[in-house]
Amino acid sequence: MKKISFMGWKNCVELQSGKFRIVVTTEVGPRIIGAFVGKGENMMCVVPAMAGKKGGRDWKIYGGHRLWHAPEAKPRSYSPDNSPIAVKSTKDGILFTGGVEKSTGIYKGFAIKPLGNNKFRIRHTIRNENPWEIEIAAWALTVMDAGGVAVIPVPQGDMNALLPNRYLTVWPYTNMADGRLTFGDKYILFRQQRGHKYPSKIGLNCENGWMAYANKGCALIKRFTHLTDAEYPDNGCSIESYTCEFMLEVETLSPLYNLAPGQEIVHDEEWEGRSGIGEINTEKDANKYFRS
Repeated sequence: MKKISFMGWKNCVELQSGKFRIVVTTEVGPRIIGAFVGKGENMMCVVPAMAGKKGGRDWKIYGGHRLWHAPEAKPRSYSPDNSPIAVKSTKDGILFTGGVEKSTGIYKGFAIKPLGNNKFRIRHTIRNENPWEIEIAAWALTVMDAGGVAVIPVPQGDMNALLPNRYLTVWPYTNMADGRLTFGDKYILFRQQRGHKYPSKIGLNCENGWMAYANKGCALIKRFTHLTDAEYPDNGCSIESYTCEFMLEVETLSPLYNLAPGQEIVHDEEWEGRSGIGEINTEKDANKYFRS
């Protein structure tokens, strides 16, 4: 761990695992704002107009990786993260937290632990600090830079089964004929196209427990645990992906829980950074680099 300045933010924390390194802001957040493999470019989107900014009362889309709570709702989900955060070492790794959100009574933080072999564990924690019970899920959103493609594995299962095993959720603004989406047998490919006029978002029950984003010869793979018997937000989504004109989000979710006062959700992601990734235009390409 070392402190660096990054894109206008001072006192950022840089962590490294093999050739994979990530950068976390401390002046706002908690946010992971950079992800690099070797000498590759930042795989994450940092919104140019927001770079180095801090303070203010409104939520800002700085970019990078953040922790929210689902289902999405305004203003609850959009609690501002514009203030300095606390950083400390724990048994789970380096903990980054803004404490309890004043507007929601919900504690949010994540601990990062290098695992070696170009991998990190990101341990997200949401805790109910209200005097009443709440129903909520942890929601880990990673904003990736323009020009790449998300690779999303489709549940396979018993091909002779009589009941459905795939639950696709589509948001109202999503065009099912959108050329950025390719629905395959084993994978869904979701492309980011810089300057595309309309946003698009899908989600599904990702029983394979991973999703990836490939761009500029590198890839970020996010692995997590999908619980087949649990209830997930948004009609059963354990992953979601959203794209607009300047970025694409790869998102994982925990199941929904009824949290009594003081109870918490722990949602782990394992991140792997890879280089040497060629263009991904077809399922065959995806299967070459990412196998379920």
